[in-house]
Amino acid sequence: MTSPPPDDAESPANESTPADESPRANEAPQSENAQPVSDRRRVATDADAGNVDAATDADARNVDVDAHSTATGPASSSEVNDPVGDLPPRASVDSRWWYWIAAIPLSVVLGVVLAVLFVGAFFFDLFLTGGIATAFGAIVVFPLLGLVGLVLTVLFPVATYVDARAIAESEASWTPDPLVWGLAALATVVLTAFTLSVVLALYYLYKRHVAVGTP
Repeated sequence: MTSPPPDDAESPANESTPADESPRANEAPQSENAQPVSDRRRVATDADAGNVDAATDADARNVDVDAHSTATGPASSSEVNDPVGDLPPRASVDSRWWYWIAAIPLSVVLGVVLAVLFVGAFFFDLFLTGGIATAFGAIVVFPLLGLVGLVLTVLFPVATYVDARAIAESEASWTPDPLVWGLAALATVVLTAFTLSVVLALYYLYKRHVAVGTP
């Protein structure tokens, strides 16, 4: 009768050692991690390329914005409504062309005062001097007023145009249209005989004072 083989003889045939299992156990994670590494590199490369493209697009947009802001900057002399060009003299905003505009209300006040004095002189001559003062007024004062009115008829629209253009071409907060203001000044002189010219001149001088500081 034969004895059974020892238990140690069956263990190598039926069981694998831990040393044989450990390499196979580590091979799977290594093979699984190899592909994701290359994918991550590819994704990172694509992300870098996308960032470069985005930065290029942003720079292009900034250039477009700068060009647009430059093109739509403060109004230059070429953008001012100036159909007559250099026909009337050009002036700076510190010039004294506005004196002729201020002369309109002053001349009207002076004319009213002289008219009152003429009426008083007429009644004074009627009873006392025999018409000497009235004759002086008719020969000297009225022609002088007519000459002043003729000068202002020409210079008030021109001065308004020149001064409005100077303000529009400056960096003042108010940009008057010289053509509109010049035509308005001419219309008030011709159609209303300086009646509305006083209102226009006072309003213009007020706007000029707010924007420029003078008068």
